Amino acid sequence: MQENEFAISICVPSFKKNDDVVYYQLIFTENNQRCSFSVDYRYSHLKLLHESLSTLKASLPKFPPSNWWRSTNDNEELIEERRKQLDCFFKNLFQCQGVCKSLIMKNFILKSQCLYLKKVDKQQRDILKKERKAQAVPPLNKQKSKSQLTTPVCGPAEDPIEDPRERSRSWEFKLTQKKSQQVSERDPKQLSNLNFGGVPIFKGILLRFK
Repeated sequence: MQENEFAISICVPSFKKNDDVVYYQLIFTENNQRCSFSVDYRYSHLKLLHESLSTLKASLPKFPPSNWWRSTNDNEELIEERRKQLDCFFKNLFQCQGVCKSLIMKNFILKSQCLYLKKVDKQQRDILKKERKAQAVPPLNKQKSKSQLTTPVCGPAEDPIEDPRERSRSWEFKLTQKKSQQVSERDPKQLSNLNFGGVPIFKGILLRFK
């Protein structure tokens, strides 16, 4: 049994399926349990790691084989079985002689750390974008009140009426028409006495010029 130089352990507790692609969650934990991070890997990526470790000519634990005659990703029972095999593989991997000191394993752990940091950075940038969008858009109530203050309100006399037919239906025209009708209903003699040459005068003044 060889001491784990990285003082770290790897387990595969779960998986998630995105359409036809399956990702296995790898959790990297320090032996003192103070720090841990997780990264999602596909089976093909982990298989490349196993092939690289096989060049060390070390006695590696059993790696889950590929199923050429059936699709594993279409069957959740097969996915769960592969997850258990991957979990067993990584738990026993650091017990193999030469694996802990190999550059292959060191690079794999460092690469996993970089992927985790990129994922965290992306999540933080997405949160900042959402906060900036929320601050940039003013509330809907303020927009409504502003539009109501700037909208002019026209009275009946201020409404432009271009069509004569519309003009005849207006309240100004009706009032003028009513007054003219009242004047026309008076005594014609009285009207002749009160108008001379189109100028309104009194009857007493007209008699003085005779």
